[in-house]
Amino acid sequence: MPGSEPISFSEDQLCLLLARRELVPHVQGQARALLATTLCWERVLGLASAQGVFPLLYHNLQMLGFPGVPVDIRTELEASYRINALRNTLLAQELTQVLRLLDEAQVPVIPLKGVTLAESLYGDITLRTCADIDILVPRQMVPQGFHLILARGYRAEVTERFFADLLLATNIEYGLVREERGICYVLEIHWGVLGGTPFDGDSTEDLWAEARPKNYFGVPAYRLSPEWELLFLITHAARHRWQGLKWLVDIHEVCSLGKIDWEKVREKAKRFGWEEIVSLTLSACHALFDTPIPAIFSLRVLPTWLKLFPDNPSPSDTIKAALFLSRLLGGPSETLPSLFHTLLVPTIADYRLLRLPSSLGFLYYPMRPLRLGCKWGWRLLRAGFDRPTP
Repeated sequence: MPGSEPISFSEDQLCLLLARRELVPHVQGQARALLATTLCWERVLGLASAQGVFPLLYHNLQMLGFPGVPVDIRTELEASYRINALRNTLLAQELTQVLRLLDEAQVPVIPLKGVTLAESLYGDITLRTCADIDILVPRQMVPQGFHLILARGYRAEVTERFFADLLLATNIEYGLVREERGICYVLEIHWGVLGGTPFDGDSTEDLWAEARPKNYFGVPAYRLSPEWELLFLITHAARHRWQGLKWLVDIHEVCSLGKIDWEKVREKAKRFGWEEIVSLTLSACHALFDTPIPAIFSLRVLPTWLKLFPDNPSPSDTIKAALFLSRLLGGPSETLPSLFHTLLVPTIADYRLLRLPSSLGFLYYPMRPLRLGCKWGWRLLRAGFDRPTP
């Protein structure tokens, strides 16, 4: 793949090879060859854990018969796998209760990512790490869904009316937390796909128009169309600056299933101004996993600031990625408004820094650019100090 750097460490290569649902013969051969060499297993486990792919690593090593895997490493990996399996089982049970609650109140809901994606994409809810529960509801029904979820015992981080109204008007998601018997459940309620973009309302409307009924763990809800599932995963990965191998693995697996109408994906990407994001994400997946990409999407050279596994972006790379996304998501005519939105519209991070009463909520507006200036200025300064002198 032009523009991509080869993976240099055997441990990195092994993690990348085993982070997928199934191992085709040539990938099995590559993995077995690496397993026959001397490996730093602490690095392998550290990478798999940090990237959220250790259940797939365990699953594929088990399928291969754990060749060359030390007993203590196998024991540690199995313990992590079992803990994740238990957590996902609890998340599935909690999701079932939330879906039933919303269904009884006639609030349409689509589960996103998480255990439902693990089941549909990997065939097993234990093969994906899941940190929270994500659901999508129509924007006009967010207040109703919000209050229903609060009644279940979830608590909201933001209680001031000023910030709660601001989040609903300018954001696309909101997180709530519930604790029960030592287990912390985090639930994110979504009502959009890409906030701060001129076509977010249109894209969400199109998403719901193609949603179809589906039962999840015996409870009725709705599902994304295959094309919208891919687009949602792509936009999610882009919002996180393509960091997190787990999300790129999901996209690879969706593409590999062969159920996508690629003409529809291209048409939607063009209509909503996401062509560059889709092209860049598919190219990143192809660089890492040799993901099959149809000819209608040409592979592109990845920009130097886009650091894929196992590299980590520098502060300047992160800033470039944020500006790149701001320009792409808004389109040429929306670049300045999108940038101003990023710099000036308060977010939950500003609220966490300083909790003001609603009467003083207006102070968040001048506070945000000051906070961002300090944050990025300090990171760039540290990067300068850490850079080796010639």
